[in-house]
Amino acid sequence: VPVNKTNKMLQSPVQPGTPHGEFIRNTSLIIWDEAPMANHAILTCVDEVCHLLMDHDTPFGGKVIILLGDFCQTCPVI
Repeated sequence: VPVNKTNKMLQSPVQPGTPHGEFIRNTSLIIWDEAPMANHAILTCVDEVCHLLMDHDTPFGGKVIILLGDFCQTCPVI
């Protein structure tokens, strides 16, 4: 996912019909390590790409996503 300075309106170059798009479409499981450190905009971009590739309105296009990471390393939210 390309990241810009504002982390807003991120656009992924992955499109349906491309090799990367077909690879993600044929994937049955996505494992994301260090998820607590990821910016919300990146998570949203991945969700939108999965919606586009899978042509499905469920979260992440129906793909199974496992988010890993040490949640004790993140700052508490007040």
